[in-house]
Amino acid sequence: MLPEYKRILYATDLSESARMALRHAISLANCHGAAMTILHVVPDLVELMSGDAGFDIESHFSRAEWETINATATTRAKKKARERVREMTAECATDNPRCPVSGAELKIQTRDPAERLLAEIQTGNYDLVVMGAHGRGAFMDMLLGSVANKVVRLSSVPVLTVRLPVESAAG
Repeated sequence: MLPEYKRILYATDLSESARMALRHAISLANCHGAAMTILHVVPDLVELMSGDAGFDIESHFSRAEWETINATATTRAKKKARERVREMTAECATDNPRCPVSGAELKIQTRDPAERLLAEIQTGNYDLVVMGAHGRGAFMDMLLGSVANKVVRLSSVPVLTVRLPVESAAG
């Protein structure tokens, strides 16, 4: 029996590979008559900066200062995500009058992207996850880890990862 996709989770980090993945999510949703949910996760700035800096950056500023910085960044990121989704909807509707993005539920969350995605997969009753992959390579993913890598390994449903096409080196 072939799989049926009725609920597709499209995860976006607003990158170019995520934009390419959207095309695949739309195609699959159209072919299967599936509903789409769009999820964008805004990383927590304190966690992100502390990890990148290699020390607890939170200890250098008051909790109130970090909460203000995080709230401002989160508000801006959510606004940008909504704008990008509107752009994608308009682009999709131009090419396809039955665009599933226009009826998609938009969820914007904060904190760790991989953990939020995995939690959404568990609670959302999805049949498929579609997301971009940056394709840094196996060594870099092993060394640094990646959201796509973690989601592929731990997801309870199939995950389609989409990379940008490799440009040919011929000149």
